[in-house]
Amino acid sequence: MAKLLFGVHNHQPVENFKNIVDEAVEKAYRPFIEAVYPVKNFKFSVHFSGWLLEYIAANHPHVVELLKEMAGEGRVEFFTAGYYEPVLVSLPSRWRRYQIERLNGFIEELFGQKPRGLWLTERVWDDSVICDIVDCGVEYVVVDDYHFICAGFDRSQLGGYFLTESEGKVLKVFPIDKKLRYLVPFKPPSDTAEYLKSSWGSRVLFDDGEKFGIWPGTYSWVYGKGWLKEFLSLVESGEIEMELFSENVKREKPLGIAYLPTASYYEMGEWTLPPERFRELKELEAFLRENGLEDYIEKFVRGSIWKNFFVKYPESNYMHKRMLDLSLREVDSDSFVENLSKSQCNDVFWHGIFGGIYLPNLRDNFWRFLLSAQEEAERSKEFVELRDVNCDGYEEGILSSSRLFAVLLPKYGGVLGELSLRGERFNYQNVISRHREGYHYQIEETSERSSRGIPTIHERPLKIPPEVREKLAFDWHLRASFVSHFTDSVSEEEFFRESFRELSDFADQPYTVSVSEGSVILVRRGGIYRDGHHIALLSKRFSLRENTLYFEEEFETDYRGELLHILELNFHFIDPKGFKFELEENLLRVRDYGLGKELLITSSLPFSLLHYPVETVSQSEKGAELTLQGYCFGLSYRAGSSFKLKIELEVKDV
Repeated sequence: MAKLLFGVHNHQPVENFKNIVDEAVEKAYRPFIEAVYPVKNFKFSVHFSGWLLEYIAANHPHVVELLKEMAGEGRVEFFTAGYYEPVLVSLPSRWRRYQIERLNGFIEELFGQKPRGLWLTERVWDDSVICDIVDCGVEYVVVDDYHFICAGFDRSQLGGYFLTESEGKVLKVFPIDKKLRYLVPFKPPSDTAEYLKSSWGSRVLFDDGEKFGIWPGTYSWVYGKGWLKEFLSLVESGEIEMELFSENVKREKPLGIAYLPTASYYEMGEWTLPPERFRELKELEAFLRENGLEDYIEKFVRGSIWKNFFVKYPESNYMHKRMLDLSLREVDSDSFVENLSKSQCNDVFWHGIFGGIYLPNLRDNFWRFLLSAQEEAERSKEFVELRDVNCDGYEEGILSSSRLFAVLLPKYGGVLGELSLRGERFNYQNVISRHREGYHYQIEETSERSSRGIPTIHERPLKIPPEVREKLAFDWHLRASFVSHFTDSVSEEEFFRESFRELSDFADQPYTVSVSEGSVILVRRGGIYRDGHHIALLSKRFSLRENTLYFEEEFETDYRGELLHILELNFHFIDPKGFKFELEENLLRVRDYGLGKELLITSSLPFSLLHYPVETVSQSEKGAELTLQGYCFGLSYRAGSSFKLKIELEVKDV
């Protein structure tokens, strides 16, 4: 009979909505801890992200007191990680150590226990983290058994822990048992007991605490229908034997040495793929199952790595590289360290079943933290420079004043990629594109499962209702501002779906960039593609003074027909519905009630206006979600073979 090493991982995005955090405490964390508290032979490990533990200690002290008592009795073992739950491989070494050591200190201060184990955020493993983890006093980590399968191991070999090393620094690695992840708490407890009786050595279950009350259907199943009560009765009767990781490494020798590839859990590898590759992967999985080769899927079929989210989502890469840029600076300020480490929280950088990067509040929080750190790091607020901020091989144009901070992206069409308000710590360009996802190909995905128990979040069918599916539209360029389109005609529906005929290559192709007299100048020698190829030149000049961004555009072509030029602007609002706009001759006035601002967009030429809300259809643990990300404005001009335009974008207090 195998021993059970039971662990729960509890996390909420940094400074998530209070009502959501409190609901997680009241429906999952607190009732679970209260239920296991009286069962003396229930031993478990627990990890809380640092800020969440801090919040619970301040707002739900009863939970902490119970944990203190159990810790004193030797029944609970605390695991460390990054304090604000970053993916460790995404950070420079010194920030990894800071995040881990800070949580180590907080756990020791609160519970008098020095952590020996580490929860690896999203189980994202890369052996580059070994040295930092070991140097922080960590002896063992948990990863998925899938990591071992990728390295050539068989599940029959995984009845204990292994040793790995980097530069001679040794770390113990425990495989989390996939079968247990799908049994607990979704199937009757007797299934878990039977599985452990048929196994040898020790088996690890370390998974999200939210599955004990927050995930769909779990609160009623775990507490109302008695799953946890029945599970604990099996523990009390000795049908399930439990021990702590610290006890296990003292009692057992390692099973051997293992070198694990860069990986996360299997589903993460699917999510990080581009949508077409996702669909092809699913087709391959189905083919193997149909031909009796299901066991080959985990062994030889896999998706990409976690960092590929920086490729899949340019917005994620931009946020990450802005954070990374500040992380490499030496700033002697507690406020800088606090805000920048908050910006390193993992949730905003990726997307799977949970909303992640598609959740506007997570992105708003990221920018609030990052811009607060930036204020501490900058010696001067007024400057113009060229620097490759997002590591894409192109120098971005940076314009900074005492009120605004703007970044221009030459690679993505010479567009405005960031317009941040210094005082309000808010980025008006924080609009995510309507990316195509693999699950958009699915009308309804079903899976066969036993009637015993309830489905996991991975087994729940995905339903995209017809009214939501109607809103599906996909962007072929970055959702930025001052995107330059040239066409011959466009309807409102075509503008919404981005299906109008693009006659030029100025909207999403690279520009050259330079600085002159306090301005950033972007130039592209491209073409108009109608009745053949016609040479065209487009130049953009941006400058910034106080609270106003100045834009000049000049266009020339040897095409002699009439063109329709659409200058696309996209804005994100802290209250997605808390704004109004009106057109007054050559002025577009946008009142932002959420921030108490007014955007005044003044054009040197008359224009007609196209507009629509930018909404994404993304997956969540509850199904398909329609999320309002921002608002798109298209300033439409009649253009001939030459064209000159000036625009002022002023951000003023209401």
